[in-house]
Amino acid sequence: MDDPFTTTRDPSRRADRYQRVAGEYYDLAKAAASPFLRAYYQRTAEDYRVRAQGELRVLEREGASTAGRSER
Repeated sequence: MDDPFTTTRDPSRRADRYQRVAGEYYDLAKAAASPFLRAYYQRTAEDYRVRAQGELRVLEREGASTAGRSER
């Protein structure tokens, strides 16, 4: 099966997708009856949230490097 995250080249779109998936896992964690599943979904949601933050940092760095080049 193809991974939809590897085909997305735009960091902002990838960050949005990661945030959306994180939200879905947070919702699953809230609805989980089992403490094990609740913790699993919570950890997975947190992992996707961290990935989204990483993609946003990439955008910030790209913006900073682009701004630095235009000021020269």
